[in-house]
Amino acid sequence: MHKIEDMWTTPGPRPNGLQASGEGLWVIDAGNNHVYLLDYETGQPYVDVETETYKSSGITLIREELWVSSTHNSRIYRLEKDGSTIEYFDPPGLNDVDPRDSGPDYIRPHGLEWMNNSTVWVSVKPALRNYLFDISTRRIIKSIPTPGVAPHGLAWDGEGLWCADRASGIIHKLEPDSGVVMDEIKVKEPELHGLTFHENYLWFCCDPSRRVCRIQLD
Repeated sequence: MHKIEDMWTTPGPRPNGLQASGEGLWVIDAGNNHVYLLDYETGQPYVDVETETYKSSGITLIREELWVSSTHNSRIYRLEKDGSTIEYFDPPGLNDVDPRDSGPDYIRPHGLEWMNNSTVWVSVKPALRNYLFDISTRRIIKSIPTPGVAPHGLAWDGEGLWCADRASGIIHKLEPDSGVVMDEIKVKEPELHGLTFHENYLWFCCDPSRRVCRIQLD
């Protein structure tokens, strides 16, 4: 049984995406479209900037840029750390629809995870797939199905891709080539949304309770 450790609440009303970094914990908020950089221990903000993203659900740090899944206008944004837009583009999976999906029919990017090279993962509805694509050419390299119907946050632990499913409250560890489930963690409460990995812990954020929690891995 994995212990869930409550840490603190975020300053924004609807935290939806997380990204661990050496500077602190980056958060994208779906309520006010702000990006925050928060202290791991206290949750106090180092950075609080507004963005032009819309009801966003995912964030990752690619070198000195923030990439954000702007879920409800179907875009992925490249941002400076001050929140200003460099550019935006269509997410992968535009024409892919999984019959398990019961949400809106427009494409909805969620969790993002940079692989510290030239590639990044993104979790996408209604395709219900995790896509790995090239950050320069935007070419899809591969995709794997999501085990659940409400994929949200993504995290990489060095060997597997963790995918948080909001509807089932389960974090699945996926083999990155086949999508086979290697492990899973049930989160009975609170509300599972954004996900990231830092120093052998999975961190996740919750909407609407604003809580940030962590789970130590074996």
